[in-house]
Amino acid sequence: MDFATILGIVGFFTLITVGVQTGQLEPSLLNAHAVFVVLGGGAVSMLINTPFKYLVKAFTELYKLMMLDENADIQRTIPIMVALTEQCRSLGLSALKEADPKHAGGFLARVASAALEYNDSNFVKHVIEIEINKGADEMNEIANVYRTFGLLSPMFGLLGTLIGIIGVLKQVSDPDRVGPAMGVAISSAFFGILFANMVCIPISGKMRSRMEGQIKLKSMILEGVLEIMKGSIPMVVERRLQSYLV
Repeated sequence: MDFATILGIVGFFTLITVGVQTGQLEPSLLNAHAVFVVLGGGAVSMLINTPFKYLVKAFTELYKLMMLDENADIQRTIPIMVALTEQCRSLGLSALKEADPKHAGGFLARVASAALEYNDSNFVKHVIEIEINKGADEMNEIANVYRTFGLLSPMFGLLGTLIGIIGVLKQVSDPDRVGPAMGVAISSAFFGILFANMVCIPISGKMRSRMEGQIKLKSMILEGVLEIMKGSIPMVVERRLQSYLV
């Protein structure tokens, strides 16, 4: 579990709750008009702008972002690879069949399988590096979903304000209704800016950070398997992989 992400979400809701209770934030700032224009308009725009598969993956990766900790997998990789090296030194490359099938989302097992199937370190390196690069490109596209939504939200907030002002002008002859109507109109801009800067942009940034962590994790695994194919001793494998932690 990524405690920084969970802590950030808890802190966000705490700020909103305390702000409302202390009067720093008016409850009317979050209203149906603002939510409808910003989230509704932004969602429709994203459907037009982004392939559907990336929209779906944006939600699944958001879950992983909160519940999985890439650093924990990185720390566990070195002892796993050292143990696997020791097995291969004793039993030969066939011991790669015993690689943890769940580690790094099955990536270790895929690299071990490629090493057994082709037994050519250069070919294995080439194929797996292509997979790593494709995975990074896909993660970047998923992060771009939130980055784009973050750019659109303030614009739709401004649009909601303009729509609200039109409603204000229709009621300008009734002074008692002008004030509340103007408040609702301005709240759209507030909600758009809040949603962009407290939700979309932070998630996009965390996903880019997660992408870098995935590249490091997968590179460590590939490096370890290539060293095993060369016949390196466990101490050498451990030292090579420790360089990724600097």
